[in-house]
Order: sequence, then C-alpha cells, then structure tokens
Amino acid sequence: MIFTLYWDKGGANMATHAIFEELAVNYDLIEVDLAKNMQKSPEYLAINPNGKVPTLVHKGEVIYESSAILMYVLDQYPQSGLSPDLMSSKRGVYYQYMSWMSNTLQEAANRWAHPEQFVNGDTNLQQVVDKASEELARCWKVIDQALESDGPWLLGEQLSGADFHLLMVAYWSRRYTSRAQDWPNVKKHYQSMLKRDAVQKMMLQEGLV
Repeated sequence: MIFTLYWDKGGANMATHAIFEELAVNYDLIEVDLAKNMQKSPEYLAINPNGKVPTLVHKGEVIYESSAILMYVLDQYPQSGLSPDLMSSKRGVYYQYMSWMSNTLQEAANRWAHPEQFVNGDTNLQQVVDKASEELARCWKVIDQALESDGPWLLGEQLSGADFHLLMVAYWSRRYTSRAQDWPNVKKHYQSMLKRDAVQKMMLQEGLV
C-alpha cells in the first residue's frame, strides 16, 4: 500500500521524504502549508491533533512524530540495511541516536527557530535563542566527536535512517548562529548526504536550495 506523507517545504518531513526516494517506494505527498496555517485546519487536526508536520498514513494507520515515522517506514524494509537488524548490537545505538536527535538536538533547533513558543511575551525571546545556541553547539560537538571516532556514518560503516535525520537538522542549521557546518566531521557528513541521489530528489521536489 502506498505511503501518504503530509508535509511542508523544508519541514521535519525531509528525512522521511528522502528515505522514500532511497528505498524507491511509491508514496503520495499532501502539502500542509504552515505559512497559511493549514496545520490548524479542522481537517488536519482530525489527523494530527498536534497541528504539526509530518504525518504519515499507511495501511489505515496514522503516525506522527518524525523519528517514529522514519523508524516505522524502515521497519517495513529490513532488507534495505538502513536500520540495524533487531539482534544487532548496533540496534541500541540506532535507537539512541533517533531518540536523542528528536528529543535533544531537534528540540534545541525548535527553541532557536521558534522562541515565541517557549515563553510568554517577547521580552525574553533572545535569552531563549541564546540558550538554544549553546545547546546546539554542545550537540554538534557530541556528534562531531562521535563521527570522528566511529564514522563515516553515525553507526560506523552502516548508513542508516539516523543519518537522514541528522541531515535534516543540519540543513535547518544553515541559518542558525550555531551551525552543523562549523564542525569538521559533521560538515563532511552533511556534504556526503547532500550528494546522495535520494536527497537531491527530495530537495528538488520540496523546492529547497
């Protein structure tokens, strides 16, 4: 059955969208333009009560949260090698990175990009941004050191969904005060991911630079 992905340009759907291309599977895209507040429409809230993208519909089930969607899709294709085997010692590390990037790295990115969501009023917005920049720098350092010792991918020699998730946040950080591209090993990883045909196809479809 075809995957249906609700998405917005350059949103948290980027990783799953690129994985669809990497797997060469059939999928449909339904745009939810956040600039037009389409995510707050009654129709979309009936699908995802959080009013965020992405949302995946597959086999009659609705799934939201970017890392959960990514892991679910890859579990449908264990032969792809993009997620470690259930009995592999790397499976735990894979879960670790997927959870950490969603709950720590991506959260810091959200605080930098949308500080108004974390405080009332606008008097403390810069403080939220500054603290988010500090946390992002710490996160990039963690990843940079991991890639230096274990690279070229987050799981060593095995490309995985975690690398696609990292690409997504690294892409967002181009406009941040703390950028992924400022760390040598993360920059190398980012550039390697950008060269992949699947990533280039995703970016073309989403109209990204």
